Amino acid sequence: MSIHISCYTTYNLAELQGKLNAFAEKYPCVFPAQYYLSNGVIPHPIQREVASDFGLVPCSYFVISVNNKSLKISTDEMAEMIRKELGSDNVIVLLNGEDLI
Repeated sequence: MSIHISCYTTYNLAELQGKLNAFAEKYPCVFPAQYYLSNGVIPHPIQREVASDFGLVPCSYFVISVNNKSLKISTDEMAEMIRKELGSDNVIVLLNGEDLI
């Protein structure tokens, strides 16, 4: 079973991609050895609805997938890293696209 973290953000796509690039460069031992970091995309209407259920109107979306299931960095720790990097008011983080973490 794959483990992924869905992230919805208030950033426009260009802003998000710049932040994702900086995030990956900041943690070269994490990406891609521990986690795969996707590019940012525009969320589908269904994804927008999911995010709005958690109180965020998203402008962009990305996914982080577990590459190393030993989880030296837990999904909760990764969620905290994401919130720190993007700002907790600008992102919601869902485990497997369903559960807020």
